[in-house]
Amino acid sequence: MKRSRCLSALLTGAVLLGVLAMPAAAADYDTTLDGLSRLQTLAQTYISENASDSDPIEMTLSYTRTGVYNTDIWTITAGARDPGFESYVSTQDASLTALQETGVVETPVGSVDFAHLLASMNLVYRGLPISGSWGGDCMELAKQYAGQASDADGYTSLMTGCFDSADSMFGGDDLRADMDAIVIGARLTVDSSISDTIGSYYSAINDHDRAYQFIALSFGNVDTSNTQAFRQEVYETLTQDTGMQLLLYLNGMMDSESWTVSQDYQAPLQAACNVLADYLAQAVGGEKVQSDSGTLMKTMAAQALSDALSAMGDQQAADAVLSADQDTSSSSSSSASSDVSSVLSGAATSIQTGFNLQVFETVLLVIGAAAVMLLLISIVMLVRRR
Repeated sequence: MKRSRCLSALLTGAVLLGVLAMPAAAADYDTTLDGLSRLQTLAQTYISENASDSDPIEMTLSYTRTGVYNTDIWTITAGARDPGFESYVSTQDASLTALQETGVVETPVGSVDFAHLLASMNLVYRGLPISGSWGGDCMELAKQYAGQASDADGYTSLMTGCFDSADSMFGGDDLRADMDAIVIGARLTVDSSISDTIGSYYSAINDHDRAYQFIALSFGNVDTSNTQAFRQEVYETLTQDTGMQLLLYLNGMMDSESWTVSQDYQAPLQAACNVLADYLAQAVGGEKVQSDSGTLMKTMAAQALSDALSAMGDQQAADAVLSADQDTSSSSSSSASSDVSSVLSGAATSIQTGFNLQVFETVLLVIGAAAVMLLLISIVMLVRRR
């Protein structure tokens, strides 16, 4: 997929999907949790005073999303921030704006990129967990190393140790945020306290349990001691996820005709999944993970994704999605909820009715040309006056 540079910059910016900016600044753990508690209280009050049917969890989490976590694709999938609520917060407790600049936070079990954590939790809560967390980070790691090896084994060797590297696009702070977002986000309900849920999690978690719970929710019942099988399970979970397919497409990493990962990115993406699988297996000591829930956190709403691609003007890709879904439906079960399907359907509707990409690009060109013309006219008038 490499679509136009304007389209790529507009929709993916730094990833939804990813996802994945460097932390803005360090923040205190207790102060951050206290701020989230006060922010959610304000959200509940604002909703009550305005007789709104908004979700206080979504309103709270979306308020914290800024910069790369507030691009158009994030808005479509994670939900738009409420301008009225932002004004309300600024008048009621202006100090809470600091939550929009939260970076790395030192939790009781290690440093975590909290901006990434909260944004990913937003997507997990809405039923799109993979693209905004570990899947998006695997994609960024694959892009970072693309072209530097000839096969997946070579890429895996190059990527080994990425979680301990300050230069990695998938570092330790991101990894912990990805796992924590899945586990914490899965616990949230409309009546939950975000700060209490986060605090309860970090007060009791350790590296083993963090990885175990993440594996159980993301991959189900797996034997992590079977290295090759577990690596393949991670890769297939990523590439079969609807949200990830859209993210890969927007980043030029999907073949529109066959609706498979582009050949140039198959090996590096497999390798990124390999290093993640190997880390997780080591973290749980090669255990056989048993999932308490029969529902994996995957999205397989093929029709909704097809509609979104069609709305973007790529009918070939839209048709390929449905064809690929028919080929795999007999061998893989769908776990998408109606909520997930509605999110993707809503994304397609938003693109169709409120955000025509081709028209937008044309408008930008027209505006640019008009600005240049006005500048020339102004210069000519100034010269004539002189």
